[in-house]
Amino acid sequence: MSCRASPWIRPSLPAGPRFPTSARPRSPLGIRNLWKNPILKGSWTLGVPNMFALPSRLFRCMASSGSGDGGFARPTSTDEVVTPLPLYSWPDKQRPRVCILGGGFGGLYTALRLESLVWPSDKKPQVVLVDQSDRFVFKPMLYELLSGVDVWEIAPSFTELLKNTSVQFVRDSVKLLRPSDHFRRDPGESCTGGVVHLESGTVIEYDWLVLALGAEAKIDVVPGSAEYALPFTTLEDALRVESKLKMLERKRFGKSSPTIEVAIVGLGYSGVELAATISERLKNTGTVKAINVQTTICPTAPQGNRDAALKVLESRNIQLLLGYFVTCIKEASTSDDSSSTVTDSEVDGDHKKLILDLQPAERGLKGQTLEADLVLWTVGSTSQIPRLQPPDAPYVIPLNGRGQVETEETLQVKGHPRTFAIGDSAALRDPSGKLLPATAQVAFQQADFAGWNLWAAINDRPLLPFRFQNLGEMMTLGRNDAAITASFIEGLTLEGPLGHAARKLVYCLRMPTDEHRVKVGISWFTKTTIDSLASVQNAVANSFPPPTPMADSTTNSSAAAAAAAMDPDSEVAFDFPPYLCQYKSGRVHRLGSALTVPAGTDAATGVVSKDIRAGPASVRIYLPPGATGKIPVVVYFHGGGFVVGSPARPGTHNYLNDLVARSGAIGVSVYYRLAPEHKLPAAYDDAWAALRWAVTLGDGEEPWLLDHADLSRVFLAGCSAGANIAHNTAVRASAPGALPDGVTLRGLALVHPYFTGSEAVGGEVAFAPEIRGFMERTWRFVVSETVGLDDPRACPFVDEAARKVAAGIPCERVLVCIAENDVLLKERGLWYYRELKASGYAGEVEELFESKGVDHAFHFDKLDTEEGVKLQERLVAFIKA
Repeated sequence: MSCRASPWIRPSLPAGPRFPTSARPRSPLGIRNLWKNPILKGSWTLGVPNMFALPSRLFRCMASSGSGDGGFARPTSTDEVVTPLPLYSWPDKQRPRVCILGGGFGGLYTALRLESLVWPSDKKPQVVLVDQSDRFVFKPMLYELLSGVDVWEIAPSFTELLKNTSVQFVRDSVKLLRPSDHFRRDPGESCTGGVVHLESGTVIEYDWLVLALGAEAKIDVVPGSAEYALPFTTLEDALRVESKLKMLERKRFGKSSPTIEVAIVGLGYSGVELAATISERLKNTGTVKAINVQTTICPTAPQGNRDAALKVLESRNIQLLLGYFVTCIKEASTSDDSSSTVTDSEVDGDHKKLILDLQPAERGLKGQTLEADLVLWTVGSTSQIPRLQPPDAPYVIPLNGRGQVETEETLQVKGHPRTFAIGDSAALRDPSGKLLPATAQVAFQQADFAGWNLWAAINDRPLLPFRFQNLGEMMTLGRNDAAITASFIEGLTLEGPLGHAARKLVYCLRMPTDEHRVKVGISWFTKTTIDSLASVQNAVANSFPPPTPMADSTTNSSAAAAAAAMDPDSEVAFDFPPYLCQYKSGRVHRLGSALTVPAGTDAATGVVSKDIRAGPASVRIYLPPGATGKIPVVVYFHGGGFVVGSPARPGTHNYLNDLVARSGAIGVSVYYRLAPEHKLPAAYDDAWAALRWAVTLGDGEEPWLLDHADLSRVFLAGCSAGANIAHNTAVRASAPGALPDGVTLRGLALVHPYFTGSEAVGGEVAFAPEIRGFMERTWRFVVSETVGLDDPRACPFVDEAARKVAAGIPCERVLVCIAENDVLLKERGLWYYRELKASGYAGEVEELFESKGVDHAFHFDKLDTEEGVKLQERLVAFIKA
């Protein structure tokens, strides 16, 4: 399974009070489906006699096997002695028991999702995760193991990932599934989902089951493929290939020939990524022979990704054999009739050359015979579920022709209300009837829904239908090369080093836990820095060629090197991490700036949005579902250091959808101009124009505002730099006649606000001098004219004059929110809170709100976590008060 898309958004909760805000899924995936949940409401009648309505206690005597086939033994007499199999011991006899089979994207992320939700104390489930490996494998990055990535980065242990959770991990393989949730039950009778037999002999009795076993490589396709070819789907496969490559490289070391020959069968995503990675590694010491039955590569990939991949493959030492299929793989020997002659020197110990017989799949091609040192097989996979069916009830779990489990839209197995199937195990179709692809993106999104639907089922709430949102596809093409095509930006493909950096960033953000994400991020950043220094050293060394008797040639070489070094379009003039780089030519590169989502109806929350001109500025306006009468207006300013971001960024857009749905307010999210192309006060001017447009009801022309805007309840809100803009907009609104009569700024909400100053406050005294220098440089970078960090726009209480202006903001209430681990800005948030309270401000400064254990602007990615929920609930309460 491989992943094709960048980050992947979480499902959101339908609007309405029946859904607890502390446990909602997030993202524009799926639609509201509020049918009555039958799981805990009634009995299940499938035409099965009542004798099969087995109570939970009976499973303990059933979970024994005298026949050795993994089934249940039924004693034929009272004298028969039955040896019971060991039962997995659940810690609590009362709370629900959830068994998750498979620790890939679907299984692990479902377990973590269940852990993150807020449960009633008596209903929080006990969760056990079963996997045959002791490591979670981030499969889209398996290829990086062949180009220097450490194993721990992409394959952390389950013990490490789950150490701060209540999820229990069992390393074992599944032998047999015995579901019982399809039996009819009498009202009031205890209900057990079934049991799972493990290869170790342990039996797990469960109430709820998640099938996330994934698929296995189908390697026994042609004669010799199972014996001589290697798959590339698991960590063990990748380590085996790495070991084989190292052995071949050692054999060839110091020799000009023979070259290493690697054959790759299949040119879907996996085959292409392997071919690009291995060819880059081998360089001129080897050749990759890539074979595909179709005459194109990656036939299901977006055109941009396919073109980028083909360009890379054709530029490297890769032989493309399109329109061929492999009929046989065998060992080479001196007696072979093939055209290749294998000498004794080519046979070393266990290593022998392999011969592949190819037959044409297209007219006009001739059969071929290839020689290879290593054959990698990337074609075909098979489901594990069919072999786990009970031998006496082989069709108890409904399967399609591929062996995948047939599921309902809610991810429940058809006919089995207490069993969910996700990832490669599931056969779920999109609205057009097409099976969803077996990718990590699908499994990741399904995990969120599976976790939520388990919560809903256990708590007797409606379940959500799964709707897959294809956000795009990504592929690696080497150590510093990749291609990304986003589905929501037609025709745009990021490729080369830019695509590589974006792909690494996306995957770092999608690592399973915060702790692992930080470790991986630091590791990758360090390696990138080292590689960059090495490149600089090489460039410097190459700029000093060895002496040559031709004086004019030396002069010309030096001049060329100097010209290259002074290329204004490659030399960095200003670096503003992690947001952008500006080059001396004036070109500005913003990382991830192309990631946007369109306005429209959010299927999960029902919020409707549209982009519209707002005087000289632009806004994205949001209307909550079912809006009637007059409702509050929230004018929102996004963060991003004044240099990146927009209302169309996925995180900002999803956040506004959620805020508007929860608060029942109209949202006006401002597109303000960005520095350095448009330095401050451009953003302040755009913010003011947007506020004026909103409080004049869209210049009297916007129907949503005309029908629903309550101008006596207008709020300003923002995060980070957006909070700075919100404050300065409030200051501007304090001028006499600045706002029309009847407009009341009911509140100002500042989340993790960006303020600074030349003098350290609070914990800032521990900052290194470089930090203050960085703040000074970046502030001057975004503003046209300034006195520096003591500019009142950045330091609102720098002197008495500034204090008087700040105290005069016309908002009735102010809410300041900070994050405990916000190293750079937490102290300034505290400082603003204290200074505003002491300034003589006539309104109410509400109690400071601090989010524990989280970083700056954490809530855009973690809105459904406990701290994200608390922060959102506090803001909603502030608006509704």
